[in-house]
Amino acid sequence: MDPEEARIRKELLDYGVKAYQTGLVTETEGNLSARVDKDRVLVTPSHTPYEMRTTEDMVLVDMEGNVLAGEKNPTVEHKMHLLVYKTRPEVGGILHAHPLYSSMLAVAWQPLRPILDEMVPYLGGTVEVAGFAPSGSEELAEIVVKTLGQKSAVLLSNHGTLCTGKNLSRAFQVTKYVEKWAHIQILATLLGKANTIPESRQEQEAQYYEFMKEADW
Repeated sequence: MDPEEARIRKELLDYGVKAYQTGLVTETEGNLSARVDKDRVLVTPSHTPYEMRTTEDMVLVDMEGNVLAGEKNPTVEHKMHLLVYKTRPEVGGILHAHPLYSSMLAVAWQPLRPILDEMVPYLGGTVEVAGFAPSGSEELAEIVVKTLGQKSAVLLSNHGTLCTGKNLSRAFQVTKYVEKWAHIQILATLLGKANTIPESRQEQEAQYYEFMKEADW
């Protein structure tokens, strides 16, 4: 195993535990992946609790989903991850999670709108809701990729979130931001109204999105 693959296996393990400990996922739900190179991706295993995983449990697949290394089955959502990588070559890490407040929006089919001044530079605009399709299906993968577009995150109707980044660290941070802002939007709506920032400001901030996608934070 080359050092880069070993490093990414450790990252998948560590960020999976972080997602579990921060409540973004529970037990075996959700999944993570990271690009090793243009032809290979490491994905988390299916039906293995986060706190019981090892680096050897991570599954190496090619871009068609064929297992290249690993004793466990890859996550059932690997088709969705791989199609994102095929469509978005700049994406290096993906976290599919089931956070509480983001999932509330996904169940209500309500997008996460630009309600705070810092959202657009990190997310690229409104986080839309992808139409429903069965988990693990090619149909879901296609709907998610189409709805995601060039943004950093998408809500999966009646399901959860999918967040991307140039690496796993960024995908994890985007997931936390989406969950925080979903919480704020829901509570503001209960107070009476969740106002979005002016469209002129959204357009102004959109120009910083490409820069923020490549920044180290």
